[in-house]
Amino acid sequence: MTDENEDRHWDAAFAKTLLGKTLLMNLTFLDDDGEVSERQQFFGVVIDATEDEGIVLDLLGEHDGDTYTLPPQTSAIEPAEPGVTTLEGEKPDFVANWIIHGLPDVPDAANDDA
Repeated sequence: MTDENEDRHWDAAFAKTLLGKTLLMNLTFLDDDGEVSERQQFFGVVIDATEDEGIVLDLLGEHDGDTYTLPPQTSAIEPAEPGVTTLEGEKPDFVANWIIHGLPDVPDAANDDA
């Protein structure tokens, strides 16, 4: 494995621009047969973005007060198109769509390890 593949997915300069911006996550979970088992949508403010730790969101809306850490893959993040809103009606700065093979995960409470 080379660093070339990793560099394609992580852009440190772009990651810095995400700090303080809102990000809408659309997650689609597929079962073992490749069928959609669940869809989740949540959004939050990017509070940290490093290649070592990933992209950390301080969630808003239904999950307000929780955090969620995304893999360090800026290549999956795009500017939100005009008219894109969250289920709460908020306009995000960026959008990421992920297809996940496996069971859904839920955002962790921000104070779980307190």
